[in-house]
Parts: sequence; C-alpha cells; structure tokens
Amino acid sequence: MRKPHVATLLTLLLPALGHAESTSNTTAATASTTAARVDFSITVPAVLFLRIGTGSGVGAANNTTVDGLTFTVPATNIGDGTTVAGSAASGDQTNGAVTVRVFSNVGSNVTLNSSVTGQLKTTAGDTINWSQIGVAAAALTTGSAGYTNGAITHPTFSATTGAGTATTLTAASKLVRQEGRWTFTYLNANTVPAGTYGNTAANNGRVTYTVTQL
Repeated sequence: MRKPHVATLLTLLLPALGHAESTSNTTAATASTTAARVDFSITVPAVLFLRIGTGSGVGAANNTTVDGLTFTVPATNIGDGTTVAGSAASGDQTNGAVTVRVFSNVGSNVTLNSSVTGQLKTTAGDTINWSQIGVAAAALTTGSAGYTNGAITHPTFSATTGAGTATTLTAASKLVRQEGRWTFTYLNANTVPAGTYGNTAANNGRVTYTVTQL
C-alpha cells in the first residue's frame, strides 16, 4: 500500500491546528449570511514616570543624566538679599530652570515630593539652609501633545534633612499627564563664609524627587 506524502498529511491537519473561526452555510440563497469571528487582545503596561531636567521626551525611557544647578554670588552682593539666578548652563531649560514631567496610567492620583540629606554645606562645615533656594513654577514655553502644561507646585524642601511637603497630582480619566518648568534661584538673604556649598552628594548638594502612586 502506498504511503501518503508528508505534505499531504500537513495540509489535511492545518484546519484543525488553526485558531481562526470559519463557518459554512450549505443552504445559501439570496440574502443568506454566514459569520466568522476573531478575538483581539491588547496589553498596556502600568507605568509611573518622572522627569526632572534632562530626559527622554514624553516617553517612559530611562535617562541617567543628573543636571547641575550653579549659582555664583557677585562679590558686591553677598548676603544683601539680591536674588541670584542660575548660570547659563544650569538645567535643561538653562539659567536654573528644569523640565518637570509626570506620567501615570495606573488609575489613581500620585504625589510628588523632594528629599534632601542635610543642609547645603562646604568641606569646612559651613552651611546654607534649603529655605534659601527659591523655586518659581510655570508652564513650559512649548508643551507636549496630550499633557497638561502648567505650573506644578514644587514640593517644599525640608529645612534640615529628609522629605519635604508633597504635592498631589490628580488623575483625569485614570491618567496623570502633567508637565511644567521649575526655575531655581539663590535668595542670598544671609551673609555666609566663602566657599562652595553643596555641589557634591557628600556636601548635601543633591535633591532626590520621588513620585508615589496613591
């Protein structure tokens, strides 16, 4: 007896292995119908995204750049209350300004907070309190499609160490999509010894921002 060809066997098996539906109307006439169905499934990951300063646009990609904010007090204005702006190269928006962008599709509100490890200090141990850092919140000059572009309240710095006072961002239609700009200044209200305050993590110069899903 002749054995069936392998290709023939595969052809016969294909309808049984397929996942698409098929139906046949064997008494078809005018206006007869038949139907077949396909099920679709789309999986969207739950994402919580925060950008402060340099970042990767509106996507959720990671970016490891940590922006530096530098303030140099003029010799004739030490401690006289004249506000000192950031240098031209400070922040991704320049002159002490940074982009702020928060995205969440988890469905609930989020909080945004700041945390410091201590007062800004020099290697000699002299200090400047975080209350001497001013922050102005405003909208970005050019906003991103789909985002609410406006003044996001900056979470107040702790005067000494640890977390500050959190800002709540409210979800709309189960999404948080908010962006804005923070411009930092040195308020220069106190006469302090010469030196570079902060600048390194060891001298408490780094602020860590955190978003928390509620």
